[in-house]
Parts: sequence; C-alpha cells; structure tokens
Amino acid sequence: MSARKETDKMESLVEMFRCFICMERVKDARLCPHCSKLCCYSCMQKWLTEQRAQCPHCRACLHLKDLIHCRWVEEVTEQIDHLKSKKSASNFEDSNDGKCEKHNEKMSVYCETCQVCICHNCALWGGLHAQHQFQPLEKVYEDHVNKIMERKSQLKGRLVELISLVQDVEKNVEGVRNAKEERVREIRNAVELMIARLDTHLKNKLLTLMGQKNALTQETELLESILQEVEHQVKVCTKDQLLVKSAELLHMFEQVQRKPMASFVTASIPADFTSEIVPAFDSSVFQIERFSQLRHKGDPVYSRPLNVNGLSWRLKVYPDGNGVVRGNYLSVFLELTSGLPETSKYEYRVEMIHQQGSDCTKNIVREFASDFEVGECWGYNRFFRLDLLASEGYLNQKEDSVILRFQVRPPTFYQKCRDQQWHIQQLESQSATQITQITSLKERLSIELTRHRQNNALPGTDVSFLSLSLLEQSLT
Repeated sequence: MSARKETDKMESLVEMFRCFICMERVKDARLCPHCSKLCCYSCMQKWLTEQRAQCPHCRACLHLKDLIHCRWVEEVTEQIDHLKSKKSASNFEDSNDGKCEKHNEKMSVYCETCQVCICHNCALWGGLHAQHQFQPLEKVYEDHVNKIMERKSQLKGRLVELISLVQDVEKNVEGVRNAKEERVREIRNAVELMIARLDTHLKNKLLTLMGQKNALTQETELLESILQEVEHQVKVCTKDQLLVKSAELLHMFEQVQRKPMASFVTASIPADFTSEIVPAFDSSVFQIERFSQLRHKGDPVYSRPLNVNGLSWRLKVYPDGNGVVRGNYLSVFLELTSGLPETSKYEYRVEMIHQQGSDCTKNIVREFASDFEVGECWGYNRFFRLDLLASEGYLNQKEDSVILRFQVRPPTFYQKCRDQQWHIQQLESQSATQITQITSLKERLSIELTRHRQNNALPGTDVSFLSLSLLEQSLT
C-alpha cells in the first residue's frame, strides 16, 4: 500500500512538469503568465503561429514574447527522471517480473505459443511448453511498451487535432453570431433612417396644414371681431347714430365678402407615407354581373388574372356559397395560378364595395397572410351573408352586380426582388429557346434556298423561290 502511495506521488510530480500541449516531459520550459501552466517552447511556438494567438489552456491572449523562461525546470525534470528510472527498476524487479507459482522462480521467458509469462524451468523442463516459441520477457515487454507508447502518441496527436477542430467550430460559431449582429445593426440603422425620413415627410405635411389652418383661423377671428363690433354698435347706438354708421358697416361687410370663399378651399394633404420595407399592394377589381343568375347555377366564377412579377393571381368566387355554407354565405378565395415552385407567404386583402353612396368606410374588408403554392386557394368561406347583400347596399339590384376588389403583395421588398429575379430568369430562358428555334429555322431555310437555286432553271419554281427569299429577309 505504501509503495502504491509513493508511485502516485511520483506520478503527480511528473504531471506537474509535463507539457500540457504534447503531454510529454517539458523541454526548454516556458510559463504562461496568465495561468502559470508549463509547456515546451517549440510546442507553444507552433501553436501560436499555426493556430491562434491565445493560450490553449486558459484561452487568454498570448504572444511568444510574453512567455516566461523557466531555466530551473530542466534540472528538476532531470532529477525526476532519474528517480523515476530507479523506482521503475526497483518496481520491475520486485513486482512486475513476478514469481512462478510452480517453481518460485523469477519469470523471465514469454511463451509466444501460449501467450503467457513463465520462468526458465517451465520453458526447459516443465513439459507443458515443449516445442513452443519463446522470447525473452524483457524484450517482449519493451516491444509492448513501445507499441502502447506509439498508440499513445497517436492518440495525443488526435487529441490535439480534436481540440483544434473544437476551436475552429467555436470560431465559426462566433463568426456566425457576429454576422447576425452585423445584419441586425444594419437593419436598425436602415430603419432609423427610414423613420427619420418619415418624420421629415410628416413635418412637411404638418407645416402645410398648419399654414392652411392659420389662414382660416385669422379669417375666422376677423369675422368674429367684426360681428362682435356690429352687435355692439346695434346695441349702444341710437337710431340716428346707427343710420349714420350704417353705410360704414355695410362697406365693411362688402370688403370682407369681396374675398371669394374658393380662395380658402385648399387641396387636401394625402395621408399616405411610402414604406421602404413593405411594398405596396397590387390590386384588381372584379365586377360580378348577372349575380342572381350565377347564384342559381352554383358554379364558381373567376376574375381576370392579376399578373405581378411573373406570378398570376385570380379571385375565385362562389356566388351561392361553397360547401356547408351553400345558400347562406358568399364565398371568396384568392388563387395563385402560376408562380414559383416553392411555397411562399403573401399578404392579401379582399374588399367588397358598398354601392349605395361613396362612403368607403362601409366597404367590407378581409385581410390575411397565407402560404401559397401554385394552384392553391386561400380565402373566406363565410365572406358575407347572402340575405344581407341587397339590404346592406352591396348588391346593385338595378344592374344585378357585386363589385370585389382584391389586393396582394409579398411581405417584404426582399421577397418581391426574389420574385422579380425568378421572372427575369424565366424570360431569359424563353428568349434563349426562341433564339434557338429561330436559328434552326434559318438553317432549314438556307438549305431550302440552296436547293431552289440549284433547280432555278426548272419551270414553275420562280414563285416558290421568291416566297422563300422574302421569308429569309423577314427572319434576318
């Protein structure tokens, strides 16, 4: 037990003077000024130049000039090696070699056939190992130790590579996070500039409106003061005084009313602000005529296509309702008939126009955002009650028509640019196909013209040759 404790102490002492990079005895020792770990100068130099400028143990920023040279370590490690070798020799003699249980002799032979350690008596006289292959135990032991140490060295190299890979992944993670933060900073800066521009537009609109309001307020105050003055004169003046001032008061009224009211009527400032993030809606109007007849048929009706950036949209309407709501509700859906192959989200708005008067606040508006695939419909099965269409003013009974306005847009300008890029690629592909077809037709025409030129002397070929010549000119 005491020998085991001494061995553990020796191993702990050896570990203190082991390079934490190569895991071997430290050579030309250097000390990290941050974590005080010992390492070989060559190992640390290779690490700092080939990997990154930081300590592999504590990850602190480190340069070669910062390392502390420990000259005394060499002497200490030599003494430790000397003690270790003496201790190993003693242990090997005392315990590692062992004793043969049969002959109580030191085991010095290795039987390769049986793969066991035996003494020289067992090898020579035991009879159990006759005609077997033998090797000196010390040589076999050294061979196994060398193999183990070689594999150990390979594992240490693998460990260093794995540590390097872990650090590369950490560096990648850090790069990804930094890139994300950079995009966030860009977006925030862009949004702040957009908000500043919106504030400027608002300020300009308010300045115009305040100017209009001030002009009207001044005129209002002038009229109020004149009215107050006239009422005062009427109350305090005697009849003869009022008759004398009557002409003056009438003249004052005439001066005030000389300025036409049209001069106070100004154009309304539109309450619209351009968004630099979300694009505007593209819209189309669908007027459903002969609505009552279409209800009796029960089939869906379709609007004209709304083509935007290569995508084709149309409104699909069930005048008498769809499915379980048939006969009770107007069903309205938006359909993507052609577009990108992948699913994409789009915002859409369906509006039913109120046809009695011009109050747009009475229009029925439904707005939502859905993921569309080509051929897929999204909308509202219960858009509006059929029995209320006429009474609420949405069905023009004279013309028997209902008017629907549908609008659609991608949620961001990024997606809109993606749609446009896809449309451009489709147009370029079509153009390339048409150019190929034209080239093929030109080649065929050239062959036909050559053939007709060769046969030009034959009767009855002039008209055909002239037609082919004109066709060649049109294709050129």
